[in-house]
Amino acid sequence: MTRKDFLRGMTTLAVGGLAAPALLGVTSPARSADGAPIKLGILFDQTGGFGEYGLPAVHAAQLAIEEINAAGGVNGRQLEAVIVDTQSDTSRYVAMARMLIGRDKVDVLIGAIGSQDREAIRPIANAAKIPYFYPTCYEGGVADSWTFCTGVVPEQGFATLIPYMIEQYGPAVYDLAADYVWGQLSTLWLTKYVKEKGGAIAGTEAVPLNVSDFNSSLGRVQAAKPNWIYSSLTGKEQSAFFTQRAALGVDIPLSDFVITLAQAGGHRRMKAPVLSGLHETFSYVEELPGERNADFVKRFRAKFPDEVFISQPAQNTYVAIQLYAKAAKLANSVTPIEVVKALETGIAYDAPEGTIKVDPKSHHVSHTVHLAKVGANHKLEILKSWENIEPFWLSSIGVDLTKKPESKQYSPLDV
Repeated sequence: MTRKDFLRGMTTLAVGGLAAPALLGVTSPARSADGAPIKLGILFDQTGGFGEYGLPAVHAAQLAIEEINAAGGVNGRQLEAVIVDTQSDTSRYVAMARMLIGRDKVDVLIGAIGSQDREAIRPIANAAKIPYFYPTCYEGGVADSWTFCTGVVPEQGFATLIPYMIEQYGPAVYDLAADYVWGQLSTLWLTKYVKEKGGAIAGTEAVPLNVSDFNSSLGRVQAAKPNWIYSSLTGKEQSAFFTQRAALGVDIPLSDFVITLAQAGGHRRMKAPVLSGLHETFSYVEELPGERNADFVKRFRAKFPDEVFISQPAQNTYVAIQLYAKAAKLANSVTPIEVVKALETGIAYDAPEGTIKVDPKSHHVSHTVHLAKVGANHKLEILKSWENIEPFWLSSIGVDLTKKPESKQYSPLDV
């Protein structure tokens, strides 16, 4: 769609009354000053338990903004980042989101690692009626008129990983889940896909985020004799599971969705061969082959040579900012409703991972998904790839944000 076509469509919506009533007429006069910088509120954990996940994303945001500004900015205006450290504290996410909107008058919010922090930000963005981009892979199901998710979701990551693990290793899986919304809903998705493939849950545990002793859990896993393990464990404390597993010699095949490698860069941060044998699905890792990613890595490393790992949230943040800029150019405006409608035209972007496209109905994006296995030397072997998987699940249960405004997170229990 060209900008001319888009603007014609916006006029039709405004005059003909076809847009959702809750979204019509939303404007932000304070954000429309000619020539003033377009302000991006960047909220990430740079310290605390999720700090190693958030800092690469901040760096990616800085890179994207620098490159967009060097190319002339957006509609003749420069982008300006207002960056805050949320310190892995949900209460700070709430306070910082309100501050960015109220004090700094940002035009868009981008950030959060943990799902609990995303859920803290969403109602604030909704109340202010500004776009919010969540760049982390997650447990799926968010249907929100103001939220756009650039990470991988279950129908892209679970639906590819689980059939492979059952076919290769057997039907019985033991579930080790982080005890908050990410792990809790991951257990539901795991159960759904395992049962669909004729498998069974041999055992499940919900592990608090502050737990770092897994000896008893590993004992229970061994006693259950599963064919393989699925882990949604996350954060610094829970990463101790992997070293303890290796120390005890537990060689049951292990898998996860995006967290340990693509998000945390565990294969770079942990000493080999602690993660040997881990299987993971993801859409991006720094090692991903291809010229487009090689060029991105080169530019990123030139600016941030000391970064341990260019993570999937980092790439997804870079993509989120590029999508926002592309939508604002298409709309010739940063008025929130016009940016949202531009994103809902199905904007595509040639990301480092490959071409991604916004699904208008769900506000999620398509991804090419890869399954990798960690070697004894912590090198990644890509076993299988699935091209351009659409984020179809929300649409399949009737969600269409272009027709009906929503602000809800669905789960398999809602079907």
